Amino acid sequence: MSITPNDLRFMAFTMVDQHGDEAAVLAGQAVDEMRALGDEPRTNAWLALRSVIEDALDGRISRDQSLSLH
Repeated sequence: MSITPNDLRFMAFTMVDQHGDEAAVLAGQAVDEMRALGDEPRTNAWLALRSVIEDALDGRISRDQSLSLH
């Protein structure tokens, strides 16, 4: 099973709703933890999620906007 861009958008806005600006910090901590464990797939997943969280916080994407990854 793979995570779709719209799954990432949903997860990002869920984190933003629950944690506000702290959501990006928490995602960054998860990146660091996964990196320390040597878990590249989970590191990459958290990196992608952190990027979408930052886009949400900065207003570059909206909650109902369909996403595509490049």
